[in-house]
Amino acid sequence: MPFLSGIAMTRHYSKLHVLLHWSFATIMIWATLSGFANALYSLSANVSSAIAFINVSLTTLLIPLFVLRILCALDRRNHTDDSHRGLRLLAKSGHLMLYVVTALTLITGVLMMDRPINIFGLVQLPQPLQDPALTRFFNTQHKYACIAMAVLIVGHVGAVIAHHLCGDKILKRMSL
Repeated sequence: MPFLSGIAMTRHYSKLHVLLHWSFATIMIWATLSGFANALYSLSANVSSAIAFINVSLTTLLIPLFVLRILCALDRRNHTDDSHRGLRLLAKSGHLMLYVVTALTLITGVLMMDRPINIFGLVQLPQPLQDPALTRFFNTQHKYACIAMAVLIVGHVGAVIAHHLCGDKILKRMSL
């Protein structure tokens, strides 16, 4: 992929950035795959309930971590090199879309709740909205946000593969 050649970066990510990245990646990929499985297949009521319980618990825990993740991303230093500016803008745009869609997914996920939010049986938060029409609306918006998230995750993984094939060992830099 000659269009990516020569843009390999040598910067490493902070431990906090790496931990947040892989925590989000693991939870979001799990929630996306299991959520789609729950929506598209006829799973038993027990399995479906277990998936919903785990996903609500895990993704609710992501909300405060998301704020930290945004702060970590904003603290990241920009390149002073103007070469490959278009590709850098594309990467920044892709990451921005990931952040926006993550925020939409988390917000709509909370607002669609038609019952209290149970976090691993340890903490229970009241459902924010009582009107069934509103919770149905946000449930629909959540489904669209999840589809967008799945597309963005696939694009993100594809970009990592493209970088790797061009010699930019980004996974090495994104490890502890």
